[in-house]
Amino acid sequence: MDFVALRRKHIAWNISQNPSSIAIHRKGKRRKGGGYEEYQKDLPSITVRIFIGGNAQSPQVDSGTIGTVQIDRAYSLLADEYADIQAGTEVSDSFDHLGDTFKVLQVMPHVVNGTVVGYKADLERVK
Repeated sequence: MDFVALRRKHIAWNISQNPSSIAIHRKGKRRKGGGYEEYQKDLPSITVRIFIGGNAQSPQVDSGTIGTVQIDRAYSLLADEYADIQAGTEVSDSFDHLGDTFKVLQVMPHVVNGTVVGYKADLERVK
């Protein structure tokens, strides 16, 4: 039995049960000369599944010097193996969905027999 194909099929079925089309906006920095250059770009739309993750806590309120932001880290995302989703110290992905803005906190690949078959990402919803 081909477990890689089977797991890819499972992920595709799971996404198809409640699909969401999102367009990721990427901000990052890359090496240029002796320093870094900041860049921004919009990626093509992808179909994912957004769901309530395991770390559902009550939303936090961040009161900065200008305004107040409510942060909710209860959401996660499931994507297929072709998704270009990143999070790290040099790149920040975000997207809008149903009136809310989500930021990708971390991305974990699903790996079967050394092959990436999909991705799970933890999200932060900012109101």
